Amino acid sequence: MTPIAIISGDERLVEQLRACGADPARFAPSDLDGSPRLRQAPPALVLDIRRSGEVPAGLSAFCRQHPACRVAVVMTTLDPALMLEAMRAGVTECIAEPITGQVLEQALQRLVTLEPPTTAGQVIAFIGAKGGVGTTTLAVNTATALARATKAEVLLIDLHVGHGDAALYLGAEPRFSVSDALANVHKVDASFFAGLVERSVPGVSLLSSGTDQSPNGTDEGRLRQLLDAAGRMYGVTVLDVPRFDPASLNTLDAATTIVVVTTQELASLRSASHVAETLRQRYGSSRVKVLLNRVDRESMIAQGDVERAAGGPVAHRIPSDYRAAVEALNAGRPLVLDGDSRIGASMSAVARDLAGVAKERTKKQTGMLTRFVLRRA
Repeated sequence: MTPIAIISGDERLVEQLRACGADPARFAPSDLDGSPRLRQAPPALVLDIRRSGEVPAGLSAFCRQHPACRVAVVMTTLDPALMLEAMRAGVTECIAEPITGQVLEQALQRLVTLEPPTTAGQVIAFIGAKGGVGTTTLAVNTATALARATKAEVLLIDLHVGHGDAALYLGAEPRFSVSDALANVHKVDASFFAGLVERSVPGVSLLSSGTDQSPNGTDEGRLRQLLDAAGRMYGVTVLDVPRFDPASLNTLDAATTIVVVTTQELASLRSASHVAETLRQRYGSSRVKVLLNRVDRESMIAQGDVERAAGGPVAHRIPSDYRAAVEALNAGRPLVLDGDSRIGASMSAVARDLAGVAKERTKKQTGMLTRFVLRRA
């Protein structure tokens, strides 16, 4: 039988766990506050908060002290605000009534078979100053370049719910979308993502925008929970973020880098100024970078003008090649896969820089004359 800890006054719940093959040891809520009884924490803890309706104050400290212990919270309903609070404290599973043997067995299996927690991965968010500045192109190519340049699992999430185009850029036909993920966010774990994402040919796991848009908009609590989980489970997560969706802009706490994409166009620069300043105030200047796309050396708006408008330096510059970008979209093949493409090479370099990945140096074959010179030297 699997040893677990349980904090609950419900005897029926204890018996249900035993019937599922668990060996529950009873504890009190006060034991979370550094009690010697929980110093040797079991692999899983089931915490029943149906009576109190709130997350115990000592849970967050307990989860930090025992990172290998997986915590499931039993609640009356899947209240988004309460779920978010629980997830922030360190909970990995939320269980709501009706509580059946099958529900408990599946939850218990997920708790005891999860891999040990790993360091949170990088989350890179792309936000366009306005529509049509190439934000999706950059997000897709960044994800593809990092999937090729690193051994990390790379996830691309298209947050333009109902009308995003990331799937087209990757030549993918996803079965599920962000809406499906948000509707089942209480099931978030590695197997949950594996069942929803579409593995594209370039090696990127895609959670697409889908075609259905919620009439009530995106729920901030659920979206935050989804992004936090993605950051924990993937080495790199790339977000294509709509600038007009408050829920998306308000839930970028997990983002390690936020990239504001603009072009040398007056309307784009005016919007970039507002977007960049808003994001800096909320998430800090160090995390917000400005990228100048489709650089035109002959434009009457110079880079200095862009930096003054955006309120900060231009961190990255991408050359203009409209024909190549359109052809890549029509073919469903990211630009970075074309080794001879100048714009593809530039995007690959930007992707590596954003993720802190050094470019691999290729070993050049030396000819007979070169080897002779080296020997003489």
